[in-house]
Formats: sequence, C-alpha cells, structure tokens
Amino acid sequence: APPADAGGPVDSLAPFDAAAPPAPDGIPADASAATTAGAPADTTADATTDTSTHATADAPTNSPAAAPADALAGATTATADGDIHVTTRLALTPDRPGEVGVTLRFEVPDRVAELDATIAADARDVTAEGFSAAGDDTYEWDGDTATPTISFRLPANRTAEAGRFDRHAPASSAAGSHAGGTRAGDVDAAVDPAAGATNLTSRSATAAGDGYLFVDAGPWALVSVPGTGLSWRYRGEAVGVTRETTVDGSGAVGDRVAFLGEHTLRERTAHGQTFRLAIPERAAGAMTVSPEAVLDAYADASDRLRVGDRDGLVFVVAAPTGVEWAVRGLQTGDAGVWVRADEPLNTSESPWLHEYVHTRQSYETTAETRWTIEGSADYYAAALALRQERIGFEAFADHLARGTRDPHADAVLSEPGTWASGTQYRKGSLVTGELDRRIRLATGGGATYGTVLARLNAESEPVTGDRLRESVADAGNESVADAADRYARTDAAPPMWDADGHEAAFGTLAARIVVEPAAPAASGPYRTATLAPPATVAVGETVTVPATVANEGGAAGDYRVALTVDGRTVDAADGTLAPRTNTTVRPSWTADEPGTYELSVRGRTYELRVREPSAPRVASLSADRTTVEAGESVRLVVEFVAEGAGPADGEVTVRVDGEPVATERVRVAPNATATLRLPVAFNEPGRRTVSVGDRTLTVSVTEPPTASPSAVGTTSTRTPGLGAGAAAAALLVAVAALVGVGRRRSRG
Repeated sequence: APPADAGGPVDSLAPFDAAAPPAPDGIPADASAATTAGAPADTTADATTDTSTHATADAPTNSPAAAPADALAGATTATADGDIHVTTRLALTPDRPGEVGVTLRFEVPDRVAELDATIAADARDVTAEGFSAAGDDTYEWDGDTATPTISFRLPANRTAEAGRFDRHAPASSAAGSHAGGTRAGDVDAAVDPAAGATNLTSRSATAAGDGYLFVDAGPWALVSVPGTGLSWRYRGEAVGVTRETTVDGSGAVGDRVAFLGEHTLRERTAHGQTFRLAIPERAAGAMTVSPEAVLDAYADASDRLRVGDRDGLVFVVAAPTGVEWAVRGLQTGDAGVWVRADEPLNTSESPWLHEYVHTRQSYETTAETRWTIEGSADYYAAALALRQERIGFEAFADHLARGTRDPHADAVLSEPGTWASGTQYRKGSLVTGELDRRIRLATGGGATYGTVLARLNAESEPVTGDRLRESVADAGNESVADAADRYARTDAAPPMWDADGHEAAFGTLAARIVVEPAAPAASGPYRTATLAPPATVAVGETVTVPATVANEGGAAGDYRVALTVDGRTVDAADGTLAPRTNTTVRPSWTADEPGTYELSVRGRTYELRVREPSAPRVASLSADRTTVEAGESVRLVVEFVAEGAGPADGEVTVRVDGEPVATERVRVAPNATATLRLPVAFNEPGRRTVSVGDRTLTVSVTEPPTASPSAVGTTSTRTPGLGAGAAAAALLVAVAALVGVGRRRSRG
C-alpha cells in the first residue's frame, strides 16, 4: 500500500499470513492429512499414505457476516457433507483489553478416526472438551465427544516491528499471504514467513513508537482471524475441511479480518463481486467520504480492472480513529481490508482504492518481480482515481513523476537491495504506467498492462523476471518487452509523459470541472474583508463566496456555481472552460434581515450570522489641550469601537455642560476603530465639562488678558459654543476623520 509522504520516503509493510488454511482435499482412503497453523493458503500440504500422495489445501471459507452466538448450537458428530467443519467464534473480553476470546468448535464425520488441532503458541487459559493436551500447542481428540471444543484467550494487539520482510518469500519457501499497508509512519514489519499472524509480536504500541496493525480497544476490536492447524486420519472416501468464523455478539467478519463491536454494514454487488463495508460506531463520525462513494468507487474499479481474480466477497472495515495505527490501510488474505476511516478518496494515493487493487493480485513473485505488487497497486490506484474523475491529470502526473527523482530514479527494481525506502511504490508505479502506455500504443488499445496482470494472476509458480518479460511481450511486442527489461533490470527511469501523450495512449479525458470555494468575504459601508468563523455581518452588508473553477480534463466543459442560502439559490455564475484552464467566480448575497443562515457553494457550507449594527462605543476621549482662554477652542479626538463580532453604526453627540454642540454618524468595522476629530470653542470662563457617550473631560477656560490702551476702539464679538462657521468646519473634519483614519486591520 502507498506510503504516506510525510517529509520523506518510508518503507513498505511486510506481509503476514493471517490465518491457517483448511485441510487438503483428495486424500486417499485410510490415509492421514495435515495442515499447519499459519501455513499459507493455496500451498501444497503433505498427505502421508502408502504411495506418498500430495494434496492441495484450499483457502478458508468464512461467513460473509457475523453469525449469532447460538449458531454454534445443535451440531452432531457426523457432518452433512462428510467433511470436518471448524467454527471459530470470536468474543470481546471487556475486562481484559488487548485480548479476545476464541472458541473452536468441531463437527467431525464418522469416517474420521483421529483428529489433532494445533492452536496459536501465545494462546492463554486454554480449556478443552473432548480434547487433551499433547504438547507443542497440539490437542488430541478423544474420538468420542460429539462436539469437541477448545477455548482460549488470544492477544489481539499486533504491532509493526523494526526490520524488513519480503512481501513474497522465495520459491523455495512458504509464501506468505499478502498484507499491503499504506504507511502512516516510518515503521516496518518483520514476521516469520512460516508463521501465521498469531505469531506476530504482541506489545504496547508505545514501545519503540510502533503503531498497531490490529488492536483490541475494550469496547471494540479489529483483529486478524486466528489460524488452527489440523491433522487427521480417516477411512473410506476423502475427508476435507470447511471453516467458518462467527462473532459472539455484534460484529462482522471476512476471510482474514474481523471487527468485534457495534457497527453498521453497507453493501453493494457489481460485476460478480459483493462489497461489504463495515462502519464501526466509533468510526462513523470520522468518515471523510460517504460509504456510498466508497462503494461507488469499488463498483467502478471492479469493472475497469479486468485482470481476473475477482473475489466473490470483498470485506472492508473503516478503522476507528484515535488509535495509533502503523499504516493507513491494510489488505490481507484473499480480500480482507481495513482502511482508516478518515482517509480521503479523491486523491492519487487513496488507501481505499490501493488496498482494493491488492485484492485483485493473486500471483507470487521472486525478488526480481517483487516491485510489481506495490508498483501496480500504486499505479492503478492513481489511474482509477483519474478515470473516476476524482483527480485531474496534473495530480496523476505529479504522483507518477516521483519515480523520476532521487533517490528512486537510480534504483534497480529487480534488485531490492538497491531500493531506497518506498522505491517499489514510486519508481514501480511510474514503470508500470509506462508499460501500460507502451502496450496500448503498440496494440492500438487492444491490450494494456491489465492484460499482463491477468496473465500473472494465472501463473501457478512464482513469477520470475523472464516470465514477466514474456508476458509483456505477449501483450505488446518485443519493443515493449525491451523497455520492461531496461526499466526493471537497469537503473534507467522513464520520463513522465505529458497530457498530449496521455491522450494519444489512453484516449481523450473528459472535462473535469473542479470548484474550490474560498472563505466568504463581506463588503459594504463598513468594510471589505474576509470573514473568519463564526462569520458575522450586519444587515445591509454583502457576502461574497469566491470560488476557483478549473477544468482539469482533456475537453472543454461547462460549469455552474450556485450560491444558496438555506437551500434557496440566490446567485449563480456559469460559463465554459477550455481544457486545463481556470477562472474565479464571485456569487454574492446581501443580507437584509437579522438571523442565522446557512450559505453553501458546491457542498461547502458556511454558517452566517446577520445582526443589526451595534451602537458605537466610545473607547477614548482626549483633547489637544485642557486650558484655553475664553473665545478659543480645543480639538477633541474621539475613538470608537464596535461591540461584539459585527460592525457598529449610529449617531453620537458631543455635549458641553450637558448641552449638545454637535451630532455625527459614526460607522465602525469589527476589530477596528473609527476616530472623530473636531474643534470645540469656549466663550465663557470657568470649568467646562465635555462629554461624548460615557466619556468626559474637563476644560479650564480663563479670562482673556485686559486690553492695552493701544487697543482702545477695537472690539470683538464672541458667542458661546460653536458658531455656525465653526460647526460646519467641525462637521467637515468629522466626516473626513471617519474615512479610514486610525483603523486596525480587520481579522473578521
């Protein structure tokens, strides 16, 4: 699964075998058969007979959904189909967080004479009915008990450990079933390839800082289904084994993944596959994409990925957040997946799509071809997102172009020892895409890399580098096969193709109109400013929601961007955009009544509070001097602010000894000030009180000096307060002073 880009490359998650396979079919009469706990599915098991016959084990068959606890009751010793039937019942243990209860119940046909069961080595408090301990975690059936059982508790918390383990073991060893992880941090996993998931180290996630792969949180658990090894002797016709997993209480299970706890199930069937999405109660609020969108993506991907290997059931769990997960998503078994609930879908590396692609890969690899697993999953996740119009070509190209940059470009894909962390994703996806492009061009679209993947899925032996080359040549031609050798077996890296090159190979991309609304802005008599939540405006202000409209597709496309208020369209902008162009539109609305409204543009909603303007509040009152002679004036400076989150608007009166001398309208934007400056003249001596709002100051007015003899015959006329000329001048100064003087920058 794709690594998270958090400042640098990270390593891939190692696989593990999450459950043991069932017993082999086709054992001759009077023979013995054995399956080993933790042995991978679809491998060869030994059946010891006089002729040393071998038999092939089938993958476990689990119920597609949780069965009730009472489904375990009422069984008889002889099974209807003549096979051994094993039911694994999982149960929460709220008093012991970190563990789950496991009960194995066996239905044994009459033809079986002996039966041994081997359970996980870390099982605790084992109790058995009809079985007795035989050593090495193995229990022997007594041959008489009608419905023998083994019960135990099993550590559920599994964490990633430092180290690296190949996704597929070499051909000479047992190959583990795939577990693809979308990295959440720089952690790897190391497991014994011959061991099942039950042998993963169980420890606290805080130890060494590793995150969880599986976890029991007490009220819920996301766990791997434990494996059980079986061996038996029988008479007559061959005896096989069938398996079922159930949950005691609320829960849901897949072939290798189980969720225990309250949840809802959403389901979709398309193209021969059933997609079952389990949404835990603890995860519902964290989902960043709707369940319908996830199921839509899977249904579309199921059709587009024509590579064979469609599993009948794909079981997906939206993993609750609040857990330190080691990875963003994980796929294990045939078609068991969990993805963190808060992961997006509309991205070039969505774990929802990446892990689904892994369910469509069924071939084993050698060291030379190991890169194809993550490389093709990473490529197809991005390609599916592009075809589903979840991303544009630019995002798709940027994603693949990572493989052209250091330290990945110089790595040799067929030599894992040369890889940097994440090379198999980055360069692997680029090379997969380049081969897809070349095959399409060579065949006129008659074949694709999907043709190669279908051939690989049909292989019964691990795919070598030579076999990969042959498959590419069969799908395309020798020239494409040469390119596959060059880019996989040398340090050469292909360049990323451009939009025209993409159109030539993959066809014209449809128009893809992307609308990105920005934060709303207010304009009007008080301000022009961007609004921060909670957005508040005054009656009469105009609210605009700017939106960038881009056409990321390959053809011209029409757009319409509507602004709705409480579900009613109040303004809209429409037009046509050429491919790979953009524009900005600004639908707007003027609030004319107080209230709380919901504005929406293309699914993005904003809460808007509309209020009547508050009365301006006087923040300070001062004068240029406080002592004057009769007949002189002082210049007042009055600062106003708005109360609350909205603007202020109203008339203010300047008074001298309680008598009004001037009235002026003041408007103040939120988080700003308005300043009023005006002169006030005083004609009578004495202490005069000047007030504006609740602020006052005192001005001392003194008698003018006595006139000298040379001034005889000179007269002057003085009037109290503001004369007509002075009042008009003050009004002019006040108006000028209110426009942008002394304002603080608005943060609203």
